[in-house]
Amino acid sequence: MTVTARRAVLLAGAAFLTPLTAPAQEADRMTLDTIVLRAGQPRVASGVPQAVTVIDDEELAAIGPATIGDVLDVVPGVSGVGSSSFFGQSFNIRGVGEGIAASESSIVQLLDGEQKYYESYRQGSLFVEPDFLKRVEVLRGPGSSTLYGSGALGGVIAMDTIEPEDLLTGDRNVAGRVRLGYATNPDTRFGSIATAWRAGERTTALAAFALRDLGDSTDPDGKRLIRSNSLAPNLLLKLNHDLNDEHRLRFSYVGLRADGEDQDFNQQEGPQTGLFPGFSGWGVGDILTEDHTARAIWEYDPADNPFVDLAVTLSYSDTLKRIRQGNDPDEPIMPTLLGERAYELWKLKAVNVADLSTSGVEHFLTFGAEISTQDRSSSVPSSSHPEATTDRQAVYALSELTTGRLTVSTGLRIEHQQTTPAGSVTATDEKVSESAVEPQVAAIYRLNDSWSAFGSLARVGRLPTADELYDSFMGGAPSPGLKPERGVNAEIGLSWRGQDLFGAGDEAAVKVTLFRNDITDRITRTNAPFPVPAYVNVAEVTLHGGEIEASYANGALSLNAGLSLVDGEDGDGEVVDSLPNDRIGIGASWQAGPAWKVGGFSTFAAGRDKADGTHRGGYAVHDLFAIWSPQQGSLAGVEMRFGIDNAFDKTYVPATWTTGPAPGRNLSVSVTRAF
Repeated sequence: MTVTARRAVLLAGAAFLTPLTAPAQEADRMTLDTIVLRAGQPRVASGVPQAVTVIDDEELAAIGPATIGDVLDVVPGVSGVGSSSFFGQSFNIRGVGEGIAASESSIVQLLDGEQKYYESYRQGSLFVEPDFLKRVEVLRGPGSSTLYGSGALGGVIAMDTIEPEDLLTGDRNVAGRVRLGYATNPDTRFGSIATAWRAGERTTALAAFALRDLGDSTDPDGKRLIRSNSLAPNLLLKLNHDLNDEHRLRFSYVGLRADGEDQDFNQQEGPQTGLFPGFSGWGVGDILTEDHTARAIWEYDPADNPFVDLAVTLSYSDTLKRIRQGNDPDEPIMPTLLGERAYELWKLKAVNVADLSTSGVEHFLTFGAEISTQDRSSSVPSSSHPEATTDRQAVYALSELTTGRLTVSTGLRIEHQQTTPAGSVTATDEKVSESAVEPQVAAIYRLNDSWSAFGSLARVGRLPTADELYDSFMGGAPSPGLKPERGVNAEIGLSWRGQDLFGAGDEAAVKVTLFRNDITDRITRTNAPFPVPAYVNVAEVTLHGGEIEASYANGALSLNAGLSLVDGEDGDGEVVDSLPNDRIGIGASWQAGPAWKVGGFSTFAAGRDKADGTHRGGYAVHDLFAIWSPQQGSLAGVEMRFGIDNAFDKTYVPATWTTGPAPGRNLSVSVTRAF
């Protein structure tokens, strides 16, 4: 089947999602039009001039995620890179993001608003306990660079953890939940407890602990894929205190420590024994993974001054891997890959939201500044993980103005970066200073109560990372002469929402987005020997495509669907190797009774030609779930979830993975008790 034919099939499958006409409705009657928190001022999704997906706590419960990748699998335009391993998670948005590269900064990853970043050879980039999450927002495209960091060519993944107030419903002073779970693939045992309490009228606190015992994952033939083999305790602490009606303090800490024994070094592809003649595999080791995020926030919001709504945050983030030889002499890890590799990030930021609204005009101006220091360290000299310090300073402003049916957002971010190699980098001692100036404009116009049209134009610059500047692992020379990647992204789209379509009380929402992202000076690895630099700028890459998100609800029945199409080529007309599968995702849930909810999610993906001339075949994968929540009797407050992932044990390899296959069928069960 040709590429054009495959796309015709995908588009035909999504055609039913776009209704032509529908009655108007009042905005406050819609429940499907989700509130978006991270795209500036909180707005319903149909009023945001960019492609945004929100996964709330109810959807998280239905997914029952074992990794953050399980959450993002349901988002149009987002694909996993590497593997399904808890320790091999990296991501691709709209064709931006590669597994065996150092471009993780092209997707900004936020945990409770703080940036998470990790890059190390054949390791994942994000280590998050999904049981702590209450909400995930994915903002596709670089339009969110203004608020969250330069170079977000792919977009922003924003994860928020539970707050004390999420458990302290009503007038309760103490509340919590306990959860136990088991899964077959990867072999997983899990337990958690979360407790929140009200220590006074102005103080709330939360403590949560989760323990995840991870084993092997297998393919549909029962062959072992990746050995995670670790015990991973996780801790979440929060304290919120109102000093008075205007001043508030907030403290939080999220920590993970995973002790692995005989764990695959390569968590993205497994051992790969025989990858080339005489290769015995990447080896197994005793691998420690640690991730810490701590922050303190002072908020000042005087009731009588609309120009001040200030938040000052001091945060610290630390992610490390400590790798030692395992117990099997037949599976050694290369000595150059042993030792500890870490990232530490200190950041101070201040942001204020001024309400400049006047009669008939709503106007909010968000402006801020931040400074940060990132230290990339290695316990042993390593050309594949060169030590360096990166200092950044940034100022930014975002104006959101609404008059009548028109909302216009304009933003500007200016960021400067200086990267200094440590003394252990012997190939060069050159400091590199670069700046990024990132303007953007977006507008959305409400055509009537149902239809809106929107468009945006954003220019971003991804500054080179320490790895790209100083890596010489493959024998290549350092690359201090790299230029920033520069992208110009244009989007147009339509959003629609309707009610009482096929019966009284039903409702639907649809959003269609088309995009084009022109990237110049894209940074790519050469894998060439000295004197060729390890990384170079290629002239041009163009990514373009579209997405449709749709949802429908009618009483106990809920339906949702997403279509994503991405194409791309370089300046020579060659296919871009980081392109994901074109795919449709269709989900359904039915509240079968007061106690039962059942549903599932299916992914239909088209095949994809790779840059090396190979072809990744298309696939269809189906996940099912059932949730039992007794409403009466001694089991009231208990929730049991049953899940089957890859229900038909399908063998497939996503186009963004460097190798495969993906795991086979997974059976999971969990029980949660609220108190």
